[in-house]
Amino acid sequence: MPDRPTRPLPRRRRLLAALAGALVLVVVALNWTWGRLPDEPPRTGSVVDLDGTTVRYVERPGRGTPVVLLHGLPGTAEDFAAVTRRLVGRRTIAIDRPGYGFSSEGYVPLARQADLVHRLLRRRGIARAVVVGHSYGGTLALALAERHPTDVAGLVLADAAAAGFRLGTFERARGRFVGLLNAPVVRTLADATFAQALLRLAAGSGDDRAFAPAPADPAHRRRLLALTMTPGDLAAMSGETRALNTEIDRVDRRLATVRRPTVVVQADADRLVQARHGRRLAATLPHARLVLVRGGHMTPYTHPAVIAGAVTAVSGAGGTRHARGAPGSGSSG
Repeated sequence: MPDRPTRPLPRRRRLLAALAGALVLVVVALNWTWGRLPDEPPRTGSVVDLDGTTVRYVERPGRGTPVVLLHGLPGTAEDFAAVTRRLVGRRTIAIDRPGYGFSSEGYVPLARQADLVHRLLRRRGIARAVVVGHSYGGTLALALAERHPTDVAGLVLADAAAAGFRLGTFERARGRFVGLLNAPVVRTLADATFAQALLRLAAGSGDDRAFAPAPADPAHRRRLLALTMTPGDLAAMSGETRALNTEIDRVDRRLATVRRPTVVVQADADRLVQARHGRRLAATLPHARLVLVRGGHMTPYTHPAVIAGAVTAVSGAGGTRHARGAPGSGSSG
């Protein structure tokens, strides 16, 4: 019986190896061209050291009850630029939440973040503030109201992650993957080969989903790539994603204790925090009113006038049972 030919197999292997090598070269080239992440922008605003944790904030002077603004997961203080422009004459302080932007790097548990915001208010001489929170910043605003109720004069909760909101298995797995990718040795190797392109692709996809049905804001996209894709912010994102469901459970258990005038601003087509959670949150908080607007998750960009109007509403609500409706909304209920 004749022997089987042996030469085609090595040739096939050489061809596959060549194709694999070419693919690797293409991926690396894309990583350092299209995928290359921009440099960090220069820091603006101010920073304060709070027991070893650096918190960056952007403060505008003004009168009346100060307004503190807390961004989501991820984000920076600049997410509220369009809102603060509509609060001329009011003192506003927008914060890079601990772990993000130019604040200290890495994951900070929600209770610790609430305590740091409390300390920042004391450091800035603020006894009571209207607290605005977007998305997971809304969760933090609620945690602050639960832990330090005398700090809070009123709440504006925009697409807040609360009232039964949960991340699914895919989102939690993605958080674990980001943590693995961000490990020191892995990060160095991955950055040199594929990670920048992968992060750019993932960030763009997530940004499009958050803004949909509106187009993503170009300035937000630039900050997302330049700041949020850095190791410190990615560590914060990974940690918060993994802990989020547990943290929301803790906050939800005490919602009935938050007895401050509140406006819940909720987008009807939000793909990240569905409208049912906003409705449930407004129904659960003792002194809350729902303002429903059209569009997606990024209401500080798409409906800044509504959020500014809600600030005015809760500022004037005093001890009344319900905050007045904010002007400029699509509908309210």
